[in-house]
Amino acid sequence: MLESLLEIGVEIDKSNAINTTLDDYAGSEDEDSVETDILPPQVPLTRLANDKSLFQDWLREQREDVYKSIRDSNAGDGGTLPPGSCLGPNPRDTDDASIINSPREYQTELFERAKERNIIAVLDTGTGKTLIAALLLRHIIEQELDDRRAGQAHRLAFFLVDKVALVHQQYRVLEANLDFPMDSFTGDSGGAIYTRDFWNQTVEKKTVIVCTAEVLHQCLSHSFIRMEQTNLLIFDEAHHAKRNHPYARIVKDFYATLEKGNSKRPRVLGMTASPVDAKTNVHVAAAQLEGLLHCEIATVNDPTVFTRAAINKPSEGFIEYQNMNIPFETVLWQRLHQLVGQNRVFTRLFTYSRDCTTELGRWAADRVWRLWLTKEEADKIEARTERDFSQMDFLRPMTALDVERGAIEAVRQAYQLMKDHDFSELKFDQFHLSHKLLKLIQHLDENFDPEKDKCVVFAEQRLTVALLADIFQQPSLSLQGYRAGRFMGSPSTNHGDLSMTLAEQKSTIKKFRSGELNCLFATSAGEEGIDIPDCNIVIRFDLYKTVIQYIQSRGRARRVDSKFYQMIEVRNQAHRQLVTEIRDHENKLREFCNMLPEDRLITGCDYDIEYHLSKERCHRIYKVPSTGAVLTYNVSIVVLASFVSSLPHPADALRNSADYIVHNVGGGFQCEVLLPDVSPIKSAIGQRASSKQVAKCSAAFEMCLKLKKLKHLDENLRSTFTKRLPVMRNARLAITSKKRAEYPMKRKPTAWSILGFPDRLFVTVIKLSNPEALGRPSRPLALLTRRPLPRIAAFPIYFGDQRMSDVECFPLPAAISCHQDHTDGLNQFTLRIFKDVFSKEYASEAGKMPYFFAPLVHTHSSKSLVSGNIDSHTIIDWSCIQRIQKTPDYVEWEDQPGYVFDDKFAIDPYDGSRKFYTICRRPDVNSTDSQLPGFPKQGRVRASEKSEGPLDIWSSVVSSIWHRSRGNLERRRDLPVIEAEYISLRRNLLDQFDIGDEALRKCFLVFQTLKISVIPTDVVAMAYNLPAIIYRLESNLIVLEACKSMGLDLRPNLALEAMTKDSDNTEDAPEDQINLQQGMGKNYERLEFLGDAFLKMSTTIALFSHFPDCDEFQYHVDRMVLICNKNLFNNALEMKLEESIRTKGFDRSSWYPEGLELLKGRKYGGKNSKHALADKSIADVCEALIGAAYMTTRGGKNFDMAIQAVTTFVNHSNHKMTTYGDYYAAYKIPEWQSSNPRAVHYDLADQIEKKMGYKFRYPRLLRSAFTHPSYGSLYEGIPNYQRLEFLGDALLDMVCVDYLFCKFPGADPQWLTEHKMAMVSNQFLGCLCVSLDLQKHMVSMSGGLQQEIFDYVTAITEARIQAEDEAETSGLGRAAYARNYWMNEKQPPKSLPDIVEAYIGAIFVDSEYNYDEVQRFFDAHVLPYFEDIHIYDTYAKNHPVTRLSNMLAIELHCKNWRIMSSETDDEDREFAATKIVAGVVIHGAVRESAFSESGRYAKLKVAQKLLRRLKGMSVEAFRKTFDCNCP
Repeated sequence: MLESLLEIGVEIDKSNAINTTLDDYAGSEDEDSVETDILPPQVPLTRLANDKSLFQDWLREQREDVYKSIRDSNAGDGGTLPPGSCLGPNPRDTDDASIINSPREYQTELFERAKERNIIAVLDTGTGKTLIAALLLRHIIEQELDDRRAGQAHRLAFFLVDKVALVHQQYRVLEANLDFPMDSFTGDSGGAIYTRDFWNQTVEKKTVIVCTAEVLHQCLSHSFIRMEQTNLLIFDEAHHAKRNHPYARIVKDFYATLEKGNSKRPRVLGMTASPVDAKTNVHVAAAQLEGLLHCEIATVNDPTVFTRAAINKPSEGFIEYQNMNIPFETVLWQRLHQLVGQNRVFTRLFTYSRDCTTELGRWAADRVWRLWLTKEEADKIEARTERDFSQMDFLRPMTALDVERGAIEAVRQAYQLMKDHDFSELKFDQFHLSHKLLKLIQHLDENFDPEKDKCVVFAEQRLTVALLADIFQQPSLSLQGYRAGRFMGSPSTNHGDLSMTLAEQKSTIKKFRSGELNCLFATSAGEEGIDIPDCNIVIRFDLYKTVIQYIQSRGRARRVDSKFYQMIEVRNQAHRQLVTEIRDHENKLREFCNMLPEDRLITGCDYDIEYHLSKERCHRIYKVPSTGAVLTYNVSIVVLASFVSSLPHPADALRNSADYIVHNVGGGFQCEVLLPDVSPIKSAIGQRASSKQVAKCSAAFEMCLKLKKLKHLDENLRSTFTKRLPVMRNARLAITSKKRAEYPMKRKPTAWSILGFPDRLFVTVIKLSNPEALGRPSRPLALLTRRPLPRIAAFPIYFGDQRMSDVECFPLPAAISCHQDHTDGLNQFTLRIFKDVFSKEYASEAGKMPYFFAPLVHTHSSKSLVSGNIDSHTIIDWSCIQRIQKTPDYVEWEDQPGYVFDDKFAIDPYDGSRKFYTICRRPDVNSTDSQLPGFPKQGRVRASEKSEGPLDIWSSVVSSIWHRSRGNLERRRDLPVIEAEYISLRRNLLDQFDIGDEALRKCFLVFQTLKISVIPTDVVAMAYNLPAIIYRLESNLIVLEACKSMGLDLRPNLALEAMTKDSDNTEDAPEDQINLQQGMGKNYERLEFLGDAFLKMSTTIALFSHFPDCDEFQYHVDRMVLICNKNLFNNALEMKLEESIRTKGFDRSSWYPEGLELLKGRKYGGKNSKHALADKSIADVCEALIGAAYMTTRGGKNFDMAIQAVTTFVNHSNHKMTTYGDYYAAYKIPEWQSSNPRAVHYDLADQIEKKMGYKFRYPRLLRSAFTHPSYGSLYEGIPNYQRLEFLGDALLDMVCVDYLFCKFPGADPQWLTEHKMAMVSNQFLGCLCVSLDLQKHMVSMSGGLQQEIFDYVTAITEARIQAEDEAETSGLGRAAYARNYWMNEKQPPKSLPDIVEAYIGAIFVDSEYNYDEVQRFFDAHVLPYFEDIHIYDTYAKNHPVTRLSNMLAIELHCKNWRIMSSETDDEDREFAATKIVAGVVIHGAVRESAFSESGRYAKLKVAQKLLRRLKGMSVEAFRKTFDCNCP
């Protein structure tokens, strides 16, 4: 209990237990009972600590969910991208995506079946039916080309579709996947296609035609082409083949008429999701379809093969609504009906508008007239009415003309009535909208995220689609983020209907794909075949009528975790029955397919391997002679999979696994296995087998034999390749940012351990640059040590109320010789300083004293102190030392003149906190008078003794003595009263503070218990600064000793900055610091930012020098090995760097010398001898030391020390350099660089010299910088620019970081990072490339890339011209245009920034690694854009975290929020790497969370998620949702 009370500062009165005398107790200034007029800062549980605790509690509670989310994110994220990075196109987002790179096995099997016979492939929407068609087309056309070469008549393959829009879609897909001449036709292609000459030319030149079935039917009917001239008919959506549909007519009229055995009969392939599309007997309908198309239905009998093939199928749900209203006529309906109710053109609209009152609501019932009855439509109706009357012969009398005129006038009046009608503002209520529509909006509001989701809503009628799209665009509904559009069929003959042209349909799909639209309302035109990409929510506003509608509309949702919703009316039995019937019908279809004969079912994969192998009598076995390892058919699959996983897999690799292609051969199966492109062997073919699985095993067996023969498999059948998957490597190289371990912390420098009686001492002068700031006279002191100390940088100390001075500690060059009396005097002076000033009495042992203090004879401003020739011995005030040495106790004052009290240092030996500067004697004041307020508060006075009023002078002074001892003390009334000033206890002079009114420190003293110290007051005044000075000096010495042990001679201030960690989360903003240690000076964050860039550059140059022919991917992997935090951390531990990192702020108990015997005063144990450090913090200090080494020698343009630091910390054979010249010495010029250039290379070098001012020695090196990867090296024997780009990227990064670091010394790391991002962004470098006109020199073999570059050059050039025009208009001149004009332009093609970086790399290599050339490029071409760096503040503000901060603080007026991050407790089980979780805490609750591999990207992701959630939210809604009550 006693210990706990002492911990919280409660005074314990021990007088009843212990009989103490006056001399038995000597207080210490460091006792917990100390009183001071400077109140220590209050330490309540801050909001930051609250939020941190809350976030950790939330993380523990969510542990299982967190781990699940981590696994999900591992599976789905595919890696995290930095802000501003350009994502490549998703293959699902492009019409012409390649689909033949890796066909799924069931598709291959169906393709093999289609080669042998006519089939109808029945597969779900989205399972890849088009791929089967593409494979079959390739097979048929290859045969056709052989026939043509043999002189046979030319034939065409036809891909037939039912809709015009599908012609263009399927043509683009096939064109992207087949390198054969093809064409496409529709009825809009013109009359030219309906001639024999046209088709004769087409048959000669083309191989594939994509067209509507009607086009082929018409041409066959007119014999423009004959069925004998076709070799393949593909029927897309084959279920349409019935009755007189063009599909049916083509087969009935032309295919069936050919004799069955006719060799010219084309192969037929039908494709559908369901063989029937009506409520009929499945078996009968399927049989009819098979008979009509002369095909056999083939499908998959195991639906799980789709799951294994990563085919996404949506989950299903229902949206229930009520429909209690009865259709009625609105006022507008009634007025229009009076005018045109008899006109049959309007009949459908009147019917629809009336029904619309219940289906969509009264507002929509009126709104439909505005959408339909446009001026163009009104004119058409007038013409149609006039035509109708002209056809009525019986109305020829004159009265009929009046009727006709009246009808036409009525149409005009109806249009004017509608135009003038006052449509009320739409409101979200049941008066304006139906319950069905309200439920739709409500459901989307709850389940649709406009920023990441895409939704398709299917309705039955075109007018409904148009109304829904219109309603969702009404501003009065405040549907934020919805970008609605409509999709419907081509014009029809129906009166009173809407339509879209083919061009409008294509435009709508394009907008939906690009994200310009995110909510599409569609009719059945969007159900069948039309590729509506990237959709994850499908809603049937109107229920389907057939199972094919159900299957196809459901199939539009193809993204992962998609949803398919069906709106049904509550208590509507017809709806319920329809849903049940459709599902039952689908199940029957499945059952029907499963009942097909075995030879028409594709099982996807037979898993019973052992069963099939048991039937194989001839399967082989290979035994490795040296080890006995056995390779069997069964094992070969596993061995090969393990080998493939060991290969390096680039991020853009098309195939990262072994692919097995099984062929039907002579009643059996034969398989070919294909390995990724990086494999040393690409393919192998197995022997024939009786089953697919055994065939696969045979192929794997053959491949393993090949690999073993070439020694790619070792004697144990394991891969000889090193596993180098980037994700795996990065995961293993990642380290934790949590505090995982405690390490010993050096408290004292090694210099203090040099003890013994000294024969000479080195003097370090300690002086103030602004001594007046101290507020009283002082003089410099000397610190005498047994070894010379380094010159450390001046540092500030603070005296309160904005008063401060720099402390200068500079060593004198010459040591002083020490005699016994000198040493004894210095020792006695030092001991007296500790005893009188700091209440610590040590035993006199000069040999154990690590250092000595001494007063100087000079003032702070004396120029002699800084003179290089000064005698170290003469500057010491030896007379003061001797006086103290001769006065063993205190100054006698009794029987002395009154001035003995003037300007003295008075101490209370019983309370270390009571120390005073005396002023003078006050004869006018008696000891019984009241004490002044400036006297320190009562010390050891019982509560019962305390009075409400002030004590008298004598009582207040003796109150430091225990009660019992004070009772034995005689009160002397003859004591003189001395005016004095109380010396307040200043705990940390390294941090600013306020001290308040100086007058409050005045008091009166009597000297019955007080003592007068022999130490002069000007020495005392300076001595009070010693704790802060010694703390900072020791910190410098500790870090310098650590640097010296690593061979780094750093500037002391940079070394200390690099090794200072002043909070738990140094990397965060100042206001978010946890456990911030005040007064430690600058932390390592800025230097770490600089060192990281130099580390990246130096290791990049080293790798490029060692391996000039390595590929870029391997460069990245090898560099990661060198610079990863794990490597830095491990090497730092080997050097025990963690012991010297400074993590503890100034502590008044830790600055005293160690090893001395303490006689009086509080004794402190070795507390805080350890500190907790995160692994990443230790790695960050390594980078900061590299930055400090760079800055130490930067002025001399010398990188050697920084290079030595890199070599020390990476500790790897790939970086052994110690000087800058070692880099180029390691570079062996490759043959391709030094080979004789061609004329085109010289010409390029001449152009670049004129444009850029640099003359290349190696023109072929320059050519490499402009060679796109698509331009093969076989053409000129020159590699592409990727290697040089890798080098140039690091060089550019370094030169930009160096500029920002030095130009803005006060900028924090976050600001530096954000503005560096602008300087090295692809967006800026693309602009720079165009401004330097470099893009025209790039050679490539990609036609699409050239168009992309042209479009970007046009856009960025126009932007610059506009900026120049604006500058000229403002009177600044065109040359003064705003250099940030590129910020709002689109992202450039990646090749443009790549060649800028490659060019930088090229000039660096060509100039023999002359970094000045990189600097010149930066100064001449990059810097002009960033001379006014602040115009790019908005670029930084686009960072999601910054935008979230601005939104919460400025727009939503919330102050109580922060983003927290922490490592999860669950590690990746395979890679032993942790995931970071970030959460946004708003008013005491975690409102959003996200996961990533780093804290930076986790915060980015969670900010993006919350921004999407807050978009469009009003302040009132925010306050209600997040319980915000901020003023």
